[in-house]
Amino acid sequence: MALRVVPVVTAVGAAAVLVVGLAVGGAGAGTSPHTSITIWGAAAAPVIASPIYGGASYGTATVPTGAMIVEHRELEVAAAGEVRISGVPASLDAASVQLRSISDVGGFTVDEQRFVPGAITPDEILARHVGEQVTVVTPKAEVVGVLRSVDAQALVLEVGTGEQRKLSVMRRDGYVQDVRIAVTASTDKPSLVWRVTAKKPGKHDVEFSYRTEGLTWTADYLAILDEAQKTLDFSAWATVKNATSATFENADLVLVDPGASGAAQLMTRPSAAPNRFVVPNAVRLGTGESVQVELFTPRKNAKARPVALFEAMPDPSPSFQQFQAVDCNQFSTSVGTSKTGVALEVDVPTKSSLPDGRVRLFRRAGQRLEVVTEDVLHSVAGVARITLDKDDQIEGERHALSCNYDERGHVIREKIEVKLENKSKQSLDVIAREFMWRWPMFKLEDESIAGARVTPQTQEYRITLPAGSKKSITYTVVYSW
Repeated sequence: MALRVVPVVTAVGAAAVLVVGLAVGGAGAGTSPHTSITIWGAAAAPVIASPIYGGASYGTATVPTGAMIVEHRELEVAAAGEVRISGVPASLDAASVQLRSISDVGGFTVDEQRFVPGAITPDEILARHVGEQVTVVTPKAEVVGVLRSVDAQALVLEVGTGEQRKLSVMRRDGYVQDVRIAVTASTDKPSLVWRVTAKKPGKHDVEFSYRTEGLTWTADYLAILDEAQKTLDFSAWATVKNATSATFENADLVLVDPGASGAAQLMTRPSAAPNRFVVPNAVRLGTGESVQVELFTPRKNAKARPVALFEAMPDPSPSFQQFQAVDCNQFSTSVGTSKTGVALEVDVPTKSSLPDGRVRLFRRAGQRLEVVTEDVLHSVAGVARITLDKDDQIEGERHALSCNYDERGHVIREKIEVKLENKSKQSLDVIAREFMWRWPMFKLEDESIAGARVTPQTQEYRITLPAGSKKSITYTVVYSW
């Protein structure tokens, strides 16, 4: 195991601090570390539950959090013995750890594995070395013995041999000036230890993997309008935060958008994969650091399209994931609940929606940049939307024209009409967002215009409304369970 040893640092009146460092996966015989990290975002709700009717229940799907780490290393392995890798995150899930030999798949077995927590404070480091020989410096002399116990006030040292053996209690409030600990094969950093058997002793190419909390990422966006307000520059950044106790060198990153893998999507499209963003270059993630990487190449002078977004009512679907809404009188109309906003659309080079994140919009004014707005970015596949303000030019209502509940057949058939009116003096592109809120399993029939599924339970209908005109959108949604 290749270790990087830092000389002993001593502390007056406390324990000597022995620093033994090993970059994650750095155990080996000179091979370059190779690490693959898949990180789920930090903002995902852990479950989709019913906030109105009692929260999570049987059948709730959990959204992944944290990160999955896969390391490839070269280890020196005996025919039977232990191998150790130190410097892993203190927050790793010990039950998720796996070790396998790539170079000798059939002849390498793991008989036992342990996770050894790390020690940070002087007291923790001293406690880790209970049972080992240490040297205690006092005002009178240096005393060599076996450390038997330690707390914030005193050390208990076993000194002498045979009939001369005794326990000495030494105060740490001035009597103990220094404690020296010999450098051994053990480490005070969090470690994984395996007891293994190998048919072919020697160097092995191994892979070990584990899940850990403490690695998260969030998305941030920057948009700059030109002076004519026709085009904009648009960039997307992922901020990766390493709150673990480990440093990852030369890591290949895959960032997963948890918003695309929630329970509703798992129920409606079990085979659908969450959105994944592969960072093209290897990254160093130091402990406690934040690193920003681009999600895609920035768009320059991209055309900005104004659009009106209409929602007839707030989305009720989070309250109906555990059971079906069979009350046909509930939310049958939307009078007084609608909202409309004005947004700018820009095409982005992605085949899926961008992760939720904060977007800052600026406008060029000569040599200055003026702040326009700051809001949460809304996105669908290939398009990013930046909300500007509320709008009162588009009015609308939503009505259930019919609703039939077949209790025996486990089916609800509901016909919906959305009425829209453009009260402005100019033609507007309008996007009506409709929520299939009663149950995640459904199909759409008889759409008056073709819609697009943008989330597992959201359908969007895009129309152009001339000045002063009205238009209706109708569709039938069939829920089944």
